[in-house]
Order: sequence, then C-alpha cells, then structure tokens
Amino acid sequence: METDHFLTSESSFLSLVHHALSVQQTEDGYFQINRFTDGQREEASSHPLYKAMANTAAGACLRFKTHTPVQLDIKRINQSLLPRAEEHALDLAALYGRPLDLNESIDVVYQDGNVEYLPLKSGAIEIDAEQTVSIHLPLHHQVEVRLRGEVEPLDQKRSAFLMMGDSIIQGVGLHHPSQSLGAQLETLLDASFLNQGLAGKLISPRLVQELPLSQPLRGIIVGYGTNDWVVRENLAELRGEMFALLGRIRKFHPQTPVLVLTPLWRSDIQEKKRMGTFSEMQIALTQATRCFPKVSVADGLSLSLRDSYDDAFLHPDSKAVSFLAKGLARQLR
Repeated sequence: METDHFLTSESSFLSLVHHALSVQQTEDGYFQINRFTDGQREEASSHPLYKAMANTAAGACLRFKTHTPVQLDIKRINQSLLPRAEEHALDLAALYGRPLDLNESIDVVYQDGNVEYLPLKSGAIEIDAEQTVSIHLPLHHQVEVRLRGEVEPLDQKRSAFLMMGDSIIQGVGLHHPSQSLGAQLETLLDASFLNQGLAGKLISPRLVQELPLSQPLRGIIVGYGTNDWVVRENLAELRGEMFALLGRIRKFHPQTPVLVLTPLWRSDIQEKKRMGTFSEMQIALTQATRCFPKVSVADGLSLSLRDSYDDAFLHPDSKAVSFLAKGLARQLR
C-alpha cells in the first residue's frame, strides 16, 4: 500500500460516486461529494441546520471493484446546527421539542450481500483486492473522503429520480445509510436516486434550480409539509408555496412526472396548529397540484407504518422506510 498513490483527479473520483452531482477536491487531497449545486447551497445557507445538511452526502455512495488492496480515508467534518442569537433564525431544535438521535454508520456492502456497519469516525477503511463494493456515506453528517489503490468504477444506473423534501427524505431516523429511502427505491426500481432532502426545511421554491444532469429525469418525488404545518401561519401561504415550487419544477423539468408525497403520520396528528388541522394541511397541498400536468399525489398517511418510528414521533425507522419505499415504488413504476 505504501507505494500506491491517492486518487487525485476529480473526474476519476466522480466516476466512482453514485447518487450525487459533483465532487470537489480540498487542499489536503480529500473530496467533498455534492448532492446540491453551488446555487442551491447558497439558497440553503439561510439557517445553520440547512447549511450543514446541504454539505452532507446523504444518499451518495462509492461503487467500485478493487484490483489491489484499497484504503479509503474518512474525515469527519463537524458543523454547528444551531443558530446564534444575532442570526434571528428559527430555533428548530426547540420546535422539535425532544432529543434527536443522529447516530449512524458508514456501510460497506459487498457483492455477496454481506454488510459491514462501521462506526462513523475519521480514519481508514481497508478493502481487499478483487472485491466489488458499495460504500454508503452518512445521511446527516458531513464527511470528506480520499482513496488509495487501483479500482475500477461500476456502471451508473441508466435512469434517475430526484427526491426533494425535508428530514424524512434526507434520512433522519435511520442509523445505517444503506437502508435509506433512496437505496431501497434503487433496488425496487433499478434507478439512481439523487437525494436533495434537507432536515427541517419548509417548502422552498427557490431551492428548485437547474441541475447538471447527464440525462432527463425519470421522475421527481416531492416530500414537504410536516415542518410547514408547525411553522407557517395559514393554509393559503402553504398552497402558494407548493404552487410556486411545482411551477419551478415545470420550468426546469417540463415533461418529468412528479409525485407529491403528503406528510407521513406523526404522533401529534390530532393537534390543531395555527394554520389548521393536519387533514386541512394535506388537502391544501393536494389542491396546489391540480393545475399541473403529470403531477400525482401519494397519501403519506396510508404509506406510514405507525408503530415503527425511531423517535416515537416524526421520523420513521428502517422498517417503516421499507414500507414507504414499496408503496412509492408502486406509484413510480
């Protein structure tokens, strides 16, 4: 291994990356894997939580066959998720109102189906020669990676979906990234899934921007609303924001089928928020879709496995995400 060199070409490294848009090499030779464009990350910089989560590689993985022993170095990047007093930003942690378990692993999945769930920490992962692997990167922690050894990239999927939404789309509630919604949908539909979920995010039309895609999208999943129900003042504002978001999707993806996933079950579903009831919120989201062609709706309540929540409140666990993925796959085929 001492005689091998780290991979230094951005294009060569990008060929190993699945479910992402780009990579950027840092001064110390590591690579940041990007699932958002620079413009989208700028749009997401309005809150420390959004900014930090936009820098994660949620849903992305490295896939390759090794021809020599390989060393993959992981560098964990720590970022603050809380706003400073002078920022006058929403205190999303206080709105959530309970502890959130963001513990997770880095998953090495071998061709024979064996999986290693490795602790998320800075350090080296070593893989033997003549192995075909997928390395799933963390869903809600930022890491940078570099690779030493001789590898062969694996082919990318021929069709791709875009997923937009909040923490449930990003993967909060899951502790193993190989069990994410995108990973399960990939298996069910034999397609790539670009995860652009952001924990805590409200419906944000300006986050819809032109993407550097090599081929037209097969479909787009939109999963917002549960945070809006808690934060926004009224149903008209909610409808207007979803209408604007779908309008921007049609601007950049005029013919792409869109599936709007209404919010999943949550334990406070019987409460009435400032904008109204949970049911009224779901109806308002559905109403906003009716002016757009090729936009369908998936009922989040019917796709919720209510006894399988990681926090007993809002975020489905791996069993519930598997149930959700199977339901969505039926509507996406």
